[in-house]
Amino acid sequence: MPYRQLPATDAARGSALTAALKKSTGLPAADNLMTPETTAALVTFAPQWEKEITERADALGQQTAATAALDQAGAKLRQVTAHFIQVFHLAVARGTFSPSGRASFGLDVNEETTPALDSESDLLLWADRIVKGDPRRVTNFSEPAMVMPSAAEVSTALTAYNTELAHQTAAKDTLEAEQADVIALRSGADSLIRDAWDEIEFSLRKLDPPNLRRRSREWGLFYVLRPGEPAETTTPEPPAPQA
Repeated sequence: MPYRQLPATDAARGSALTAALKKSTGLPAADNLMTPETTAALVTFAPQWEKEITERADALGQQTAATAALDQAGAKLRQVTAHFIQVFHLAVARGTFSPSGRASFGLDVNEETTPALDSESDLLLWADRIVKGDPRRVTNFSEPAMVMPSAAEVSTALTAYNTELAHQTAAKDTLEAEQADVIALRSGADSLIRDAWDEIEFSLRKLDPPNLRRRSREWGLFYVLRPGEPAETTTPEPPAPQA
């Protein structure tokens, strides 16, 4: 025999609340399978639930967009930072810059490779060292500034990245707050749905079980078949009397 299954996801909770509210709207009291108290609670709670779900969805969209923008800014910063160090090493090999200039960026003077830039902390560290280090190198070693890319280009990319990072952090905080609002309503949603479903099934208790479940489904109740159990059939309703 199929058994009733209460919602386990927020989407299912929303569907249950909406179905019961929609079915009861406009019905005479005698035809409403729920008590006036539960119906009134649905009228108040269902829109509040939908509002919080919508706000969470909007926050998720904004956080997703902010993350994509941050990833794009990070790729640009990673590229220009890596290119700066690679080009600097090439210039050292050509004799344009002295190996000692590497110390201005926190590199070993004999280092000829590009440091790892995979993590955010490493990326920010080396970009900042370039922005601050190249002017010192120019002063300390009386050498020309780096070009293609320049420290100014790295600085521009770093500023853009930090801007997007701030946006993404704010969007993440907003999403977490909206998620907390939904979580705070879940127990209330579950209790209200359980009350509504209990009342609906009680109102239909005189029907045979298959027809009880058929009518209950019209109000949003959900039933699950056990493994290997065939779909149930219901007794057809009598035809409406002819006028």
